[in-house]
Amino acid sequence: MGWFKGLHVGALQEKVASERQRLQDTFKQLQQFLQEQEGILLAKLDQAQRELAKERHEYVSSVSERKSLLDTLTAEIEKKRDQPVVEFLMDVGKTLSSCEVARAPIPEPVSLELQRTVKSLSEINELVVAVVDKFKVNLLSETDRERVKVTLDPETASPYLILSKDRKTVWLGDGQQNLPDSPKRFTGSPSVLGSQGFTAGKHYWEVEVGDGDSWAVGVAVESVQRKESLSMAMGKIWALRLDWNHQYTALHMPPAPLALKQEPRRIKVHLDYEVGQVTFYNAQNGMQILQFKASFTEKVFPYFWLWSQEAYIQLCA
Repeated sequence: MGWFKGLHVGALQEKVASERQRLQDTFKQLQQFLQEQEGILLAKLDQAQRELAKERHEYVSSVSERKSLLDTLTAEIEKKRDQPVVEFLMDVGKTLSSCEVARAPIPEPVSLELQRTVKSLSEINELVVAVVDKFKVNLLSETDRERVKVTLDPETASPYLILSKDRKTVWLGDGQQNLPDSPKRFTGSPSVLGSQGFTAGKHYWEVEVGDGDSWAVGVAVESVQRKESLSMAMGKIWALRLDWNHQYTALHMPPAPLALKQEPRRIKVHLDYEVGQVTFYNAQNGMQILQFKASFTEKVFPYFWLWSQEAYIQLCA
């Protein structure tokens, strides 16, 4: 039995080493590919830069030559102005010919072909930036299995709250909306739940809270009181709240004041269902803000509370 366990561990070690090597090879190939593409695009930009410098030099030379010709022609006309009429008429043909040369159009500073080339390179660069940004987002979202896409549940939203069309942002309205009541809807407090609930696993989401106060973000169990005030529901809510007096509070039963060194604007809410932990982080620097210990036996939902028109809560992509 011990031999089997040893073999099993050895096989796993080989698997880890193999995966490590495969990952290194993959990133080396990706780096080589990106360096090659960077070299190709930079070479095209350098070529365009050289052509622009060449055309600029040619344009400046043309303008300088035209100015020199005009200066010479002006001097000749000034000199001939005092000549007798007969002599002036004898040289007028030469003077007119010089005037025609001076009137010839000067080429454009940059050719249309080169303008099109620069525009095309600019469009390619914008495409590259967009593709790289999308690649980074997709890679992070695919490898970060704990991150979940949370949307707001309009069926639970208080009539005092306004939800954006994409159900990613909530703010306080001017008054109470005429919405159909149901057991799911919060009517005792300006609250709303996320659409997706969890009964197992580790999950996290991030929110932006703006500059206003009177907001709370966290989690609530499905049986949270929805028809009474927030104080009556606190026992089934685990949240971070910023009060109207700019005091941060660990919102549970009993609520406890918090002294934070920084005011978080982007907050990461992490739920570990089995362990029974709800942890809050400042998403901008990764620092832990608050952690609750709990024992979950029912479905847990993202929870949001808002009671200020100067604030908003926005779920981050």
